[in-house]
Amino acid sequence: MRSTIHHRVDGLRSVAAAVAAVALLFAGVASAGPYRPATDDVVLEHLSPAVIALRQLRGRANTQALALGDALAEARRYIQVGQTQSDPRAYGYAQAALGRWWTADPAPTEVLVTRARILQFRHEFDASLAQLEAALKSDQFDADAWLLFAGIQQVRGNVRGARMACLKLIPIADPLIGATCTASTAALGGRVRQGVELLKHALTQPTGTSLPERAWAWTTLAELHARLDETASAEAAFRQALQLVPEDVYTKAAYADLLLDQNRPADVRVLLGDDPAQADATLLRAAIAARRDGDADAAVLKNNLAERVAEAAARGDQTHLREQARFALEVLDDPARALTLAQRNFAVQREPGDARVLLDSAIAAGDLAAAQPAVAWLRETGSDASRLQRRAQQAAAGVKR
Repeated sequence: MRSTIHHRVDGLRSVAAAVAAVALLFAGVASAGPYRPATDDVVLEHLSPAVIALRQLRGRANTQALALGDALAEARRYIQVGQTQSDPRAYGYAQAALGRWWTADPAPTEVLVTRARILQFRHEFDASLAQLEAALKSDQFDADAWLLFAGIQQVRGNVRGARMACLKLIPIADPLIGATCTASTAALGGRVRQGVELLKHALTQPTGTSLPERAWAWTTLAELHARLDETASAEAAFRQALQLVPEDVYTKAAYADLLLDQNRPADVRVLLGDDPAQADATLLRAAIAARRDGDADAAVLKNNLAERVAEAAARGDQTHLREQARFALEVLDDPARALTLAQRNFAVQREPGDARVLLDSAIAAGDLAAAQPAVAWLRETGSDASRLQRRAQQAAAGVKR
């Protein structure tokens, strides 16, 4: 988590102080000296771990002049920050770190896979797959390439493509990596219970994987338990994941979703804290929880998130449409806007969370025809996630939530 601030009621005062400080700072450009806050209470900037890590990495070398190994190492450090903190800036820095290798053609396999990872984060899936296909043509035993290939196919709802990639991965990767890939793909195809059992067994076996990789396996297990309405088991798995990587944004957001489904907004606030610099994904869940519980800082969280959504739209960022749809639906109470965003999102990526926000938005907007792509996808994949199926039945039967 970021540097947590435990005074929610002071949120508006902190924001006002920051605005005043920035105004004085700009005014001071024409003055003789630098701006100095009158008291120690003035907040100039909230620094998240992602911002701190990125500032530490930036400017360490002339990336255009880096040798291949150094460029890849630098890019991977940025990508690690981006993955843990879900910060899009890190991927831009990763591209810059590659320097001349970003456009090199032909390029070494490691460069192709690194470029694919950056493109995948931006949801440029076709371009990412093209990089991976070139990499695998050169080295068909590249485990990272097959894992990323499977991940993209999962995000796009292509169960067959993801299964094929996982089968290629199993003989060449650590057993836990292969099991996690296989379990998540099996669940996407409706075999959630089999996925749970596979992962539970794999997590008891010796492994040479990194902490983030083990946390990914535990988070995947938690999500599968949640899809089976096995709340206690899901919570236990989420806690295991966070013991390994306490600041992982994806895991915290997924855990918060489980708590929101259990109507436990107060527990969401405890899990996520009240740091105004937290990632968009966790800020969204905090805002939803604050609205449900009528917390004193609900309006502050709502306004902060609205500013971030506007900034993302201004820079053409289309990578968080699912979260934007949820914000419109569950914080702004604007189902029509939520439905538009959910439809755009579902056209690009098709995972259970994408189907859910489309179903919820369509039902709330009273436009049940708009939910049919999600209903059809659930039938096609055979997903047996109980909550999704209940929503699909509502949409199919024309029952408004």
